[in-house]
Parts: sequence; C-alpha cells; structure tokens
Amino acid sequence: MTLARTFVLFSYGLFTIAAQSLLFRDFLTTFEGNDIAVGIFFGSWFLWVGAGAALAGKSRFLARKLVGNIELLFLCYLPAFIAQFILIVQARELAGLESYALWSFRAILIASFIVNAPVSILTGLLFPTACRWIGSDRAVWQVYVIEAAGSFVGGVAATLLLWLGADPAAIFLILAAVVCASVFSVRLAALLTPTSSDREGGDVPRRLRLGLVRPARATACIVSFLLSAAFVFLLVSGFNNTLSAYLQTIKWKKLLSEGVPAGSFRTAQAEYLYGSYRGQWVAIREGSACETLPDKASAGQIAAISLCQNPKAESVLVVGSGLGLCSQFLQLPQIRSVTWASTDPEYARKIDAFIPAEMRISDSRFDRLSGDLRRTLAENLQSYDIVVVNLPDATSSVLNRYYTIEFYDRIKRSLKSGGVLAVRVTAGENIMGTELINMGASIRLTLNEVFARFVLTPGEDAWFIVSDSEHLTSDPAVLRDRFQSIERADAVFPPEALLSVYLPDRAAAALESYSNADLPENLLINRDSMPLTHLYSLLLTAKRSGAPLARLAKLLTLAGPLVFLVPVLVLVVLRLLYVFGAEAGSGRSGFDSSLLVFSAGAVGIGTVIVLMYLYQTYFGSLYLHIGIISSLFMVGLTVTGAATGALLSGAAAKRSTQGRISE
Repeated sequence: MTLARTFVLFSYGLFTIAAQSLLFRDFLTTFEGNDIAVGIFFGSWFLWVGAGAALAGKSRFLARKLVGNIELLFLCYLPAFIAQFILIVQARELAGLESYALWSFRAILIASFIVNAPVSILTGLLFPTACRWIGSDRAVWQVYVIEAAGSFVGGVAATLLLWLGADPAAIFLILAAVVCASVFSVRLAALLTPTSSDREGGDVPRRLRLGLVRPARATACIVSFLLSAAFVFLLVSGFNNTLSAYLQTIKWKKLLSEGVPAGSFRTAQAEYLYGSYRGQWVAIREGSACETLPDKASAGQIAAISLCQNPKAESVLVVGSGLGLCSQFLQLPQIRSVTWASTDPEYARKIDAFIPAEMRISDSRFDRLSGDLRRTLAENLQSYDIVVVNLPDATSSVLNRYYTIEFYDRIKRSLKSGGVLAVRVTAGENIMGTELINMGASIRLTLNEVFARFVLTPGEDAWFIVSDSEHLTSDPAVLRDRFQSIERADAVFPPEALLSVYLPDRAAAALESYSNADLPENLLINRDSMPLTHLYSLLLTAKRSGAPLARLAKLLTLAGPLVFLVPVLVLVVLRLLYVFGAEAGSGRSGFDSSLLVFSAGAVGIGTVIVLMYLYQTYFGSLYLHIGIISSLFMVGLTVTGAATGALLSGAAAKRSTQGRISE
C-alpha cells in the first residue's frame, strides 16, 4: 500500500471521529442534554453506518463505481457534514416543535435517525470501498487499523483544540483542508506513477494513452489542491468567526424572539449564549435560560422561604442557578457570607467577564466555588446556616448527583446547628399525576433518610425545607413574624406574602399524595449507585411530551433486571439445543457467525454507552470529552486489530510454508 493511500485512510478515520465529536455537541444542545439522546445518537449513528456498508456490499455495480471514484466519495464528507449539522440545528423545526415544547421519546428517535444519516451513511460506504481499493488479502484489517489510528488522533486533536478555545467552525475548516490534502496526495501519486494499463501497450499507443489519462488526473489533482488552499484561506481570513456568529444568532432566536446574542463562551459542559432581552441580561444553555438578571421577584421568594425558617442565618450556600438569589441574600446586613456553587464550575469562574458591570456582584461577602461541590462540602463541616439547591429536574446523570442520599448527607455535615436545607422540586398547582408524585416521593424519602424534619411549600415549583432543628414549622403566621423580624426583610420579599406561600392544607394534600406513590420504598430512595430520581425525572419528561413508553419503562423498573436476562437465557438455551441437536456433518450455519459478530457489536457499543454514563455521572458532562472517550475506544480497536492482523498473517505464512514443504 502506498503512503498516499495510507494517508487517505488515516484521514478517513480522523475526519469521522472529529466530525462525530463536533456534531455530538450540537446534538446534545438540540436535545437539551437528555441522557436518552446520548444512546440514541450512537445507536442511530451505527445503524446508518451498517446500512451504508450493506449497500456497498450488496450492489456490485455500485461497488465498482465507488472504488473507481473513492477520492470523490471521500470529498463528499464535506457537504455531508454541513448537511448533517444543519439538520441537527433545525431538528426542532423539522419535528414541528416550538422552542418551549418538550421532546417526546418518539420525536427524539425519529429526528435522530433523520439528522444522523449523511455522515454515517458515507462512513459505511467508505469502509468496504476502501478494502476493495487496497485490493490485498490483508485489506480488511489494514484498513481497520489505519482508520482506527486516524480516529484516535482525530478525537484527541478535536478535544484538544476545543479545550484551547477553538470554535467548531475553525475545526471543521481544518478537517476539510486535511481531507482535500489527502485526496490531493493520492491524485498526485497517481499522476506521477503509471498504472499497469499505462505500461501495457495494447491497441492504443502508450503516448496516446498517457495523453488521455494524465489530463484527467491532473485536473483532479489541481481541484483538490485548490480546495485545500481555499479552506486554509477561509481559516486564516477569519471566516469561521463570521459563521459562528451567524449560527449563534440562529440558536438565540429559537428561544428569544428579539435581539441577537452579545457573544458566547464555552466550558467543558456546554456552550453559553448571552445578551440582553427586554431589560434583562440572559444566559442560554441547551436551548433554555440558565441565568436571568435581575430577577428580584422569584429570587426574593426563594430566599424568604428558607430565611423564615432560620431568621438568624449568617452564612448561605446556593447551589445551581443563583446569581440573582445570591444578590437577594446579600441585601441583608446580618448575612456574613454567601457562597455560590454552580453545577458547571467553569461557568461560575467565567460568567463575571460577560455580565454588565451594573449587574455584577461586587460584595466582599460573596464567594464562588471553583471545584467539585462534594469535595468542598466534605472539607467545610458546619459552615452554613442555609443551603438552597435550586436546580432543574434531574433529567441527566450530572444533575442526579445533587439529589442522592450521599449528597444530602454531605450537606447535613456542612450545616451548622439548626441549619436548613431547601430543595426545589417540580410539582402541580392543584393536581399531580403519577409521574410528578413518584418524582416528588423519591426526593422526599431520600431527604427523610438524612434529615429528621421537613415541611413543604406547595405550587408549580414546590420546595422541601428540611432540617434536624425543632424550630422547623409550617405555620404561616409564625414564619411571617420570623421573617419580618429580620432587618431589611422588605428589600428581599414582602413578609405578608409568605402567607400565600406556606399553605398548610395544600401542603398536607401534596404530602398525602407523595405517601401514596404506587412504587415500593426501595424503588424511591435515590442513591449514587441507583439513580432513581433521574429515572422518574425522565419519565415525567416523557409523560409531558406525550410519549407512550412512560408506563412501560415504569413496569420494567418494577420487574427488575430479570426481565432483561430472560431473553438472553432463552437465546442461550435455544442455541444449545440447536448445536447439540444438529446432525453430524450438517456443517456450520451462516447464522452462527452473524450472531457472533452482532453480539460483539452490541456488547461493545452497549458497554461504551454505560461507561459514558458513568463518566458523566462522576466527572461531568460529555460535551467536551466525547472526542477523548471515543478515541480511547479506537485505541483498543487499533491495538487489537493490528495484533489480530499480525497473528492471521503469521498463521497464513505458516500454512503456506507447510504447503510448500509437503509439495
């Protein structure tokens, strides 16, 4: 195999994984960081790869055409990437969903299969085509190893560039230049090296043959070179910045109808757009607002809910969306310290550089955590009077970490005597469905495992207030008087308004509903090792979006792991009966090898998805690190593929030697 062809195959792997990493980021943004979407992304990706490979393998006519034009097929990656990126960004419009509507499981599934098609199909078409293009007995494992090595480099390089601050548009231009350069190299090699048909005279004089062939090769060589130079020029001229700004405006207008974003910044977890909207400063993440300043009304109510339970509080910890909430706490002279812990520590470190000066918190009593919150809680024992967990529902494994027994236990250890914890939960104004009840019951029972007492403020956004203090109460009049005794309480929230926040009758009805959840207690307590609140949050999202699989998922949960093991056991038994019951000399069935390969693929990618989930749970989002994770998977494929190829080559050489000796 020539060096030029090796470069093409290496670039094939490099572009595939790097492009996958870039597309995955926007896929997560479009589908709101939903963990279900992660599995669907990779499932649909590999399904289309298989479909492309099957298409190239079944049609001999298509296979011959592809082999003869493999460089052109490789160049098709560039328009395919652009098409797939547009499909992902416009997925909501394709599905007919408004910006505020929830994705249903069915809509996610259908949209994923549509938007993932272009690059995946080309990837599937290219592999068998490349094997025929190499045209040697060792073509399959050679292509596999070189492509896997390129994938490793592509994943690492894309992640490194993103970490260094390069925008996705710039990375695409680099990838496009590499693709065109590889095609240029192989075309140049073909131009300089005569083929076997060139060397054979035949009926056509050699000079005439070369005169017909070389101009076509020269044209292809020049075009690929010019394309590569054009992409480099676009990168150097800053076209990527113009393109990125245009794409950010599109994303902004999907949620907010007015204005354009003032800018954006990226962290390891997400891309954030920020700007002004109707007199407020807004930050957007994954298609929804994650920070709004100023926000005195709702933030003041949240602060008052917890302050009235501990009116002498001096130190406060706010977890989640909280700059506005921190500002409200800092209105009180008695507060000595307010600490803010975001689920994205990098966002907390960067945000001040983009907030307008008049809205920044410049109070010396304010601090923000820049590291892992759990580790900080373990180090800061008995440090806080109030902890407020103001987070969205646990629809991702990252958020579920803040709803487990282990997390609440660390908070308890960090609270001072009489300290209070407030946890937000989605509820219902009057009537709650099964999914809302199960999610609320899960949070309530999990808190009850750690804290002795709790009260509830009902509403669309309910709040569990928990503590070991005997002073915890749900009496509205007592709580109003407590809050009113705080100096400058009116600057935070009107004390009289607490009478409409703490509603004992409605709170009792909500607690009664949680007590009647249709799930056993062992399937409600949320732990790091068993993320049940995450499950019920996903079921709630599925129910709200009209997905018919919500009830099925709950039934599977009740059934336990046995329901998943039974089909495997049935398959094993049937295969054993077939193997031992088959007549001697009947030969091997093609089904055996197909099942083996299918099972290897299913177990392999299934294990990768599980490991991705665990990685996200313990180390944060996959948004930045997906390229590294995929590249590590490709390292294993590269090493084992090369080792297997060497073993097969050695075995073939040994058989050949034995055959010559026997002759």
